[in-house]
Amino acid sequence: MTTREKVEALIEQVSELPDDAQAEFVDSLLDMRAEQLGIYHLDDEEREALVRSAEDVRHGRFASDAEVEETFARYRGT
Repeated sequence: MTTREKVEALIEQVSELPDDAQAEFVDSLLDMRAEQLGIYHLDDEEREALVRSAEDVRHGRFASDAEVEETFARYRGT
């Protein structure tokens, strides 16, 4: 049995499952396809973090290169 035939047989079996199980199957397939295509879908928490980060940049709320280096030096012990 080829892989394609196995997939088709599995899809037929899934069609006999309850709706919530079918939905979970579809979600899993969509996630796998997106992963194969290199697509990453942000969840709401990640999207909000990016909005906050962009806002910080717009308002200049970030450390300078010198401040970052000073912090690293302090923890490196140099």
